[in-house]
Amino acid sequence: MIKWYEESDAEVNRNIALITGENPDKWYPYGGVKGKDYCKNPSDAWPIICAHKISLNPDSHGDSPQWQARICSADGEWLADSSSPLRAAMICFLLSQQNQEITR
Repeated sequence: MIKWYEESDAEVNRNIALITGENPDKWYPYGGVKGKDYCKNPSDAWPIICAHKISLNPDSHGDSPQWQARICSADGEWLADSSSPLRAAMICFLLSQQNQEITR
């Protein structure tokens, strides 16, 4: 199982693109086309957040500000934390997709 918390934003973005049918190989710098940044750009991330009903909540416990993303569905429940709300949501999305690939 991939530890998404340890992966870079670029790797998270690439894997989301592959899951959603994008072709990240065409993205800059290799393809010269600006790619999507699901971890930092709300307009790229929001369709995924809405489609998968990902909830985002601030976690006020602890010294550093954190966000918690959560997907709860009939297939299961997934949680992810990050200092960036969009990155937390995208990691949560990847965890849910990874689990679905295992059960197929």
